[in-house]
Amino acid sequence: MITIEQTDNLVNAAVLGEFTLADFKAFEEQSLYKLKAPGTLNLLFDLRGMLDYSVDVAWEEIKFFNR
Repeated sequence: MITIEQTDNLVNAAVLGEFTLADFKAFEEQSLYKLKAPGTLNLLFDLRGMLDYSVDVAWEEIKFFNR
């Protein structure tokens, strides 16, 4: 499960339990939308509560952060 909070220049994402591909897609969609806005964007990605993830999530994360 993922929770995402946004302010003008911050995206705060926290993963709790298993990080699924659907969770990553939600994070990606909201982050890319915020990146289109003028100015800088700060990203806080809290993985302390993550218990597990799947290989497809790891691959999507690599692709996203290499943009």
